[in-house]
Amino acid sequence: MTEFQPMSPSERQVMRVLWANPSSTSGFIIEQLQKSFPWSESTVKTLIIRLTKKGYIQIDNRKKPFHYSATILEKEQLDQETDALLEQVCHKQNGNLLHTLINKATLSQDDIQVLVNALKEKAATAPTSVACNCLPGQCNCHHHH
Repeated sequence: MTEFQPMSPSERQVMRVLWANPSSTSGFIIEQLQKSFPWSESTVKTLIIRLTKKGYIQIDNRKKPFHYSATILEKEQLDQETDALLEQVCHKQNGNLLHTLINKATLSQDDIQVLVNALKEKAATAPTSVACNCLPGQCNCHHHH
């Protein structure tokens, strides 16, 4: 996969089934998703087709039923989504964005310790301030005014 393709929340649900159950049939994917979502068989198959076109799913069609597998690890996809989000936000807002994520996330004590350690490491080389990366008129940090 060369170019990042955004994933819809519904597509992500299909991928979560495949990440947890590699090489699954469409019937299995449908069965798993219908336990939590009121989706028809055709809706799930449409999502599978979209993910295949985006390059996130590969099909093993050597025998029936076809088996579907993820072509990207969940961590890799989350890294791409995170990069895309950070590219859309003024660099001066990164701290606020992280603060919001931390406040909204359910975290274990171990998760928090990992974050504390990461912030300590980051603090050792962090600049005093962060420069705005926006085009004129895209933010109100007064960098362009």
